[in-house]
Amino acid sequence: MNLQLLCKINGVIVGINGLSAIFMYNMWFNMAGIEATGPTIALCQSLGVAVAGTALISWITASNAGEAINTYGRCFAYIHSGFVLLSLYQIMQDYVPNPQPFYINVVISLILAAAFFYYSRKTE
Repeated sequence: MNLQLLCKINGVIVGINGLSAIFMYNMWFNMAGIEATGPTIALCQSLGVAVAGTALISWITASNAGEAINTYGRCFAYIHSGFVLLSLYQIMQDYVPNPQPFYINVVISLILAAAFFYYSRKTE
């Protein structure tokens, strides 16, 4: 595995999350045990656009980063680490009635963060 492939894999996984937030927001709310209202749907879809944008950046990075690929790899590792920390904080604060979907995304993000940190090490 290399960083280019990892960026593509990240783009697909994150893209699926983003698109599901845009088009299948009811699934997100049902899994989390949260009532879907107009404002929460708008917020979820806005989040989905931002996440899908991050997926697109990850996909394009694989082809265009060149020598800076290690820097981008660490950047994606930090993004996933931040998501893990925020999700764990939200679970500890009891912000969601059903934290199981959060745990699934935490595990996926932990794996991706570890892989990005590992593969973005400087090799000389």
